[in-house]
Amino acid sequence: MTSLLEWLPESDFGVMDHGFVPHGRDYYLLVECSMGQNQGRHQLQFTHIAELSYTTVVADDVWAKSWGEAFVDYQAWLDAGEPDGYVWGTCWSLAWPGIRAVEPSTKAIDWSARFGKSMYEAQIETDRFRINLVFHSLRSAKVSDETSTVSSVVIPLS
Repeated sequence: MTSLLEWLPESDFGVMDHGFVPHGRDYYLLVECSMGQNQGRHQLQFTHIAELSYTTVVADDVWAKSWGEAFVDYQAWLDAGEPDGYVWGTCWSLAWPGIRAVEPSTKAIDWSARFGKSMYEAQIETDRFRINLVFHSLRSAKVSDETSTVSSVVIPLS
């Protein structure tokens, strides 16, 4: 995690996609960052996932307003007159407060003992969700220089 946290901002990066890779052992995040020393899109791959939890951080009252199908398709939301609610149809979410190592982690300690391998816990939180995952290692690869989505909503203060 340390090498990742050296170049990826703690927050204000976009999670463009995420999920299990086809073989089902590893979990990936496709992130876009428009600030810092390594701008662009990167695939972060957490290997050997032992435990993962996904929790919404969208408030209950906002969920109630955002229940309809118009909210999962951006154009449908525009066509509906931009009703108040959370627009899932943007198809990405802004990391806030972002990514962090969970230390100490009783979950990671327990899984390390079970597997006989070093395990770690990380938390990623966006405007949409919070994911906690226990994993063995982390790989990252830059996949493009694309920053247009996040740079359209994140304005550097300096």
